[in-house]
Amino acid sequence: MSGAMGKPTRLTGTPEWVFRWKPRKSPLVPKLLALLLVGLGFAFLLSLRIKVITPARSTSQAASVMILRNDAQGRAFTLKADEGGPFPSRFELSQWQGMAELEAVAWEAVKPQPKPYAPAMQELPDATLLRPLELAVSGKSFFPPRLLAEEPPPVTGPQRLHPTLFPLSGITRENLPTDLPPYEEMTEAGDWRFLLQLNAAGVVKECISLESTGKEAPAALVRWLRRVPFKSSPGQAARWLALELKFTNSLADGTEPR
Repeated sequence: MSGAMGKPTRLTGTPEWVFRWKPRKSPLVPKLLALLLVGLGFAFLLSLRIKVITPARSTSQAASVMILRNDAQGRAFTLKADEGGPFPSRFELSQWQGMAELEAVAWEAVKPQPKPYAPAMQELPDATLLRPLELAVSGKSFFPPRLLAEEPPPVTGPQRLHPTLFPLSGITRENLPTDLPPYEEMTEAGDWRFLLQLNAAGVVKECISLESTGKEAPAALVRWLRRVPFKSSPGQAARWLALELKFTNSLADGTEPR
């Protein structure tokens, strides 16, 4: 069966086969030539010898140190080392000898020059405008007229204490209220400092005394401060400020003294 499949038979009366089913005979010379060239190349590569040499260090790890004194010889060696070394020396403008002269010239150029003072000459007043000098008569005392100082009229009428506010922190003098409620108590005179908490409408919610001695503020002062109308601040829910309260004497309102 294998022999029948290896060599097909052509039927009688059929045309020639399209393909050649028998293998073509190739010449042997090209094959031998290619094998010879590959062998020669391989033999040439085997004959090569590559010599690997370890490179020597280009820089030396040793160094020398020279200690120079601060004298003429040492400065000369230092200058020579700076000029002949691998790093060029930098020019220092401050060490230049002509720097002081250059600064003096520049300062004279920009220094403001004051104008020379030239007094203006004026004519003397006429002799007729001068008042005659009054001389004292011999044997008679002469004194200049006495000018009496004007004294303020004395304050008459009953007086009372008037409270005045001064800003310390959190408020300016322009924002202080000008229309203050009347204060009827006259026994709490002196200077007081308070820490106030205001709401958005300007009403006093908290009143704390800031006296260093720990003395509590009188209840009348606290009640009076709670009635002081401050400016409203719609954008702030609560704000703190510090004030100083002083009392000054003023005439009492009305005819009855208080």
